[in-house]
Parts: sequence; structure tokens; C-alpha cells
Amino acid sequence: MTIAQIAEFAAETTGDISSEALDFAKRAIRLKYATLYDAHNWRESMRLLDGVQLDPAMNGIFFLPYDAEEVVFCSLSYDGQSYIRLNYRERDWIERFTYPSYNLPGNTPWFYRAENLAWPYLAPGKFTFTTANATPFNVYIAGLDAGGNKISESFIMQGNAAGGGLYTPASVTTVGSYNTVTVLSAQASDLALTIAAGGKTLVMPPAMTELVFTQIVLQPPPIGTAPGGGPLQNWVRIQVKLKPDSLDNDMSVPRLSHIWDALVCFTTASLWKRLSQLTKANSEEQMAMEHVKAAIQVEKNQSEFFQQAVPATYEYGDYIRGWWWNRSTSWNPFGM
Repeated sequence: MTIAQIAEFAAETTGDISSEALDFAKRAIRLKYATLYDAHNWRESMRLLDGVQLDPAMNGIFFLPYDAEEVVFCSLSYDGQSYIRLNYRERDWIERFTYPSYNLPGNTPWFYRAENLAWPYLAPGKFTFTTANATPFNVYIAGLDAGGNKISESFIMQGNAAGGGLYTPASVTTVGSYNTVTVLSAQASDLALTIAAGGKTLVMPPAMTELVFTQIVLQPPPIGTAPGGGPLQNWVRIQVKLKPDSLDNDMSVPRLSHIWDALVCFTTASLWKRLSQLTKANSEEQMAMEHVKAAIQVEKNQSEFFQQAVPATYEYGDYIRGWWWNRSTSWNPFGM
């Protein structure tokens, strides 16, 4: 169901089909959807990336091509086939309690989430933007230079008029050289924006207004030497919960299909409140909560949610240490 369909159904239910009521309903849908999205780790909110090959030059850093709300799990492989699950640790914890870890081939690192960036490569240098769009639009870039100083630039992009209503690609290059890019945004345009820096090229589709990449760091970085020489290749399998879909268009379809019924009831309740029909609004909200509970129960009834006892050895992924390891003591309060 689209945003427009949910709003129209709810408005027809209350009898107020004015344009003001429809606009109010669409705002209510977007607000309530974001709330419901964050209330549970819905299966449809998850995305799995399998077989992501790490670049040895990135020193254990890799980027996901979207802004993730949270990381569900991250697994590492040294052969691209067999994976071992990694433990999440905050960066300050790793810095304080990393004394028993050695950066040796075969050691299992921890992982943590670092700052979101707008460019998935380090030290890209100067950027070149190219477009053949007929109408002008703004582009903004901000970040840090090699000295750690904040720099930013903005441009007005437009293609070169070639006559006959045709436009050829036009390019603009930044003045500053960027070591890290924290913001890269553009106004909506009719044609894609091509962005090149440091020998890498990305294309921003017309509907996209910003670039955001989730940064994941493995610490200590996995190292090793391949049989033929050179660095050992590593692969990652990672699952994340995506940020709520923006629903910026009336024809947008909410990603979470299990809560459509709840959205209809919550929207109807909001419209009843707008009409000061509080009794009807409370009744609709109660029905909406029942739909939410039913949707959560459907997911919990799936096989992957059954209760089971997991041996601690599986969680740590270490079958060599004896029983005395990973136990809290006076000299080892964290059970490392």
C-alpha cells in the first residue's frame, strides 16, 4: 500500500476527504511509521551483505553503501567460504583491554562502528563533479584536509547549453584537497551527478540528495601473507538494520509490510482526534496496538526465534582455551 492509499482510506473512514485532512493523514503516517520502525528489529528492515572482500590497504576498515541504524552481526573469513562471528566492542574498550591480543595471522579481531562518512575511501584528494542537467542545482561538500582542518565548498552545477535544447556534461573541481569527507549533498536534479576523486568514481542518482556510508573497523586489523606472496585476502559477512525509509513521495510504499494494518488504524485515530472524536480515536489506537502485537508475534514464531541454549564457546569462537579462560576473577574482572 502506498502513502496515498493509506491516507485516502483513513480519510474516507472518518468522512473528511478534504485536501487538508489528506495532508494531515500523510504527515501522521510518516511520523507513526518512523516510531513503529524503531520499536522492533523487523525482518524486513534487515539487509545482509555476503562475501564483501576487504581491501588490505584500508587496514581493517570497510564501508557499507548506506546509513545503517545498527549492526546485527559481523563475520570474518580467510578463505571466502568459512566464516567466524566477531564480537562487537566499543573502541575505548579495545584500547583499554587489548593487552592479550596480538596482530598475528589467524587471530580473530573485534569490530566496532566508526563515524559515518560521505566518501567510502580515505584521502581522496580533490573532487570533480560532472553533470549534463539542464537546470542549475546546488552541490555541497565538507570534510577535513590532511592537517585536520575543516574545509567546505559549494557549487551551482549545470550542463553546457549546446543548442536545440540539448546540454553537454560540464565539470567543476574542488579547490581544496580532502582527506576525509563528512558531508556530500546535492539538490534533486533530472540527471545523475558523477563524482570522481582519487581514481574512484561514484554516481549519485537524480532522486538521491546525499551520500552516506557506514564505517566498520576491525581491530586489530586482520593480517597475513597469501601462499603466492602479498597480503592475505579477507572477506566479511555482515547484517545491519537499515534506517527507516524516508517515504518522501505519496507513492512511496512502507518497507515494513507487516504493519500496514497498524498504520491504517493509527492514521484513522489521528484523523478522529483532529475531529475531536476522542472515543473513536482511542478505539482505533487499541486496534492498532493489537495489529502491532500480532505483527511482532508473527516474526517471533519464525524458526530463527526459537529459544535455545548457546554454549559460551560458540559465542567466543575459541575452541583452544581451557575452562579457566573467559572467567571473571579479581585479577581479570572482565573475563578476558
